[in-house]
Amino acid sequence: MRKGSTLRSTETDKIQKKEGNGMKRWISLVALFCFIFMAGTIKAAEISNAQLKQLIQTIQQLKTKVDTLEQKVKQYEEKQEELAQEAKELKKAKSSLEDLQKALGGISIKADTTFVGQGTINNDDNNNTEHDEGDVQDATFSYDLEIADQIWDKGLAYMLIEGGNGNGVDEEVPTVSGFNGDARGDSSTEVTEAWYEQEVPLGKAGNLTFTLGKVDLTNYFDCNEVANDETVMFLSPGFINNIAVEWPDDNGLGARVTWSPTGWLDISAGAAEADADWENIFDDGFGIFELDFKPTLIGYPGNYRFYAWVNAKDHLDVDDLEDVGKGKKDWSQVDSNNNNYGIGFSFDQKIHKGITLFARGGIMDDNVVAGSVSDESLDTVPMKGAYSLGFQVKGSYWGRDKDIFAVAFGGALVNDDAQNLYREVYYDYYRHPEAINMKDEYHLETYYKFSFFGGKLEFSPDLQVVWNPNGNDDADTVWVVGTRMQVNFTKHSIHHPR
Repeated sequence: MRKGSTLRSTETDKIQKKEGNGMKRWISLVALFCFIFMAGTIKAAEISNAQLKQLIQTIQQLKTKVDTLEQKVKQYEEKQEELAQEAKELKKAKSSLEDLQKALGGISIKADTTFVGQGTINNDDNNNTEHDEGDVQDATFSYDLEIADQIWDKGLAYMLIEGGNGNGVDEEVPTVSGFNGDARGDSSTEVTEAWYEQEVPLGKAGNLTFTLGKVDLTNYFDCNEVANDETVMFLSPGFINNIAVEWPDDNGLGARVTWSPTGWLDISAGAAEADADWENIFDDGFGIFELDFKPTLIGYPGNYRFYAWVNAKDHLDVDDLEDVGKGKKDWSQVDSNNNNYGIGFSFDQKIHKGITLFARGGIMDDNVVAGSVSDESLDTVPMKGAYSLGFQVKGSYWGRDKDIFAVAFGGALVNDDAQNLYREVYYDYYRHPEAINMKDEYHLETYYKFSFFGGKLEFSPDLQVVWNPNGNDDADTVWVVGTRMQVNFTKHSIHHPR
């Protein structure tokens, strides 16, 4: 073998050995990389499964929330459909009301109801032959429905429908002044007023207003700002109007005219049937004339009304009745062809923003009394006159603007000129009329009116005390405790003369 070939062979072997070693290293690197890759792949697979589980749970939660939201959206859509239907119905109702209003024209309607509950105290010994149950607790109910239509410029047509039930405590405790002016007796409904009123402008001479129909003259005469309405003011008739005026028996055919030459003066005259029976309407009349001065004193408004009246019904002569009581005459000899007449006043004066004072009084002819010769009876306790006074304070001073506190005191002046006859005739329902001594009756009333919901609901606790009830000096003083609830249903305003 040649030496050169051996060297080349040796170098070749070295090279091949070196190349073999390099290949082994590459194979080792590739194997290591594959191992690392496979291990990373397995680890990555483990992480993805945990995240996937969490992701699935999150998706389920989101799905629940989406379902809830879908349910709420569905409910909202259903509610929107209901509201849309209600809006449609309201629109239809509004259209119907507008059609009704168009059909009714300018008619306004006002309604209210009044409930009164009262109980007597210390009436045990005042029992009479008709009522002997002692102290009593009675209630009354009434309602008013007013309908008015502005027929044309300054012309008003008006109708008042009234009804109710209950006599109240007045049936068991006779008095001159009364405890409940809202008692209507047996259940009834009637049209108590129906009239037409027209105002006529007279230029510089002022205004002229006349009313004709079935009228209540107490709406125009002897009025008072704080003592004139049994549903919201004093309950006793003695503080509603002057009991020394012999008003018509009921609301009958009548008329009134008022001339207002200036803002501080009204001059009024009124006439009506005294017996209100719609028969022979000019035979028995009632007439009244009034001056109403309306000055502003100490910066506040006031009303000072003076009036005179006459009642042309048949009245009995008191002197003749006295002779009957003495046995000098019999009933057939009693003069019954007499009129009754009198004068009176009604004042109210505001003295502060929420305080108003009032006074009322009058006298009548004490030589006559209403009654019947044929029935040998008297209609009322014979009177000479009456008076009342008091005040009203609004609740604005203690933060209740619509509340009212008021007090009134009054007296009925009875006529005892024929006391012996009165005992036999008018007081015959008492157990011992022969022992009765006549004396003036005195009456006190106070109330507090709680007003709610802007005056739509009112409660008025009321206390009354009467001394010498029915002009009977032997009768015990009677206390009457009660409350009145007034509910007003209307938002419409109706001009009422009162």
